[in-house]
Amino acid sequence: MKIAILGTGKMGAAMAKGMARSGEAGWNLVLTNTTGVLPESLADLALRCMKSNADAVSGADIIILAVLPQQYQAVIAEIRDAAQAGACLISIAPGYTLEKLTSLTGGRLQVIRAMPNTPALIGEGMIAVCRGANVKDETFDLAQRVLGVLGHTEAVSESQLNAVIGVSGSAPAYVYMFVDALADAGVLGGLHHSQAVRMAAQMLYGSAALLRESGKSPAELREMVCSPAGTTIEAVASLEESGFRGAVIKAARAAMEKASKMA
Repeated sequence: MKIAILGTGKMGAAMAKGMARSGEAGWNLVLTNTTGVLPESLADLALRCMKSNADAVSGADIIILAVLPQQYQAVIAEIRDAAQAGACLISIAPGYTLEKLTSLTGGRLQVIRAMPNTPALIGEGMIAVCRGANVKDETFDLAQRVLGVLGHTEAVSESQLNAVIGVSGSAPAYVYMFVDALADAGVLGGLHHSQAVRMAAQMLYGSAALLRESGKSPAELREMVCSPAGTTIEAVASLEESGFRGAVIKAARAAMEKASKMA
């Protein structure tokens, strides 16, 4: 199976790394960028890199658009006739609807939208995937398997993608702000900043793993930490007084609304 990844920026490079190291036999990876040379981050991998997007997509089963959104129209125009009819085109950019992508490709390609987040860089991403009307079941299953090397995939409808951006696509930024604030609090309490960051990061990692694997709701797990008249319920009460939940919801909605405007 030939997979063409157009663009070797952070997300394109992450995809290439994940696929090259997945152990999947028979995956023929081809990358492109304006230099035709692998970036330093991929130098240790035996991958082909080309300048020509049209040459790269020739005979490709899956084409992943990992270029900047403002380059989409030019790149799609370059590859539209070079790609084999019925190949799968995966877009990872907000703002380009399935209808628009189908129109740009002249209906020649099966179109899928995917919304990854930055933890995909270490194979722990959350990738939402939605399919165009002409996408075959076997194609969609294959696309999810390919994207699955970057983390966890979740099939959604296109109408849900803006919500995905607010909840997982943009959300790592909120999390890093939270960890940074916790680290500052740790410094106020006497910890070294590096210590506080390590502790907060491990707390977050462990808490997320427990939530994912325990089957319990976030509210149930929160109650497990909150002893009567204890330190945690005091902190939770303070967060509620400061509008913590409302601020998070407002931030996620702002990301969703921006994504909607971009479309």
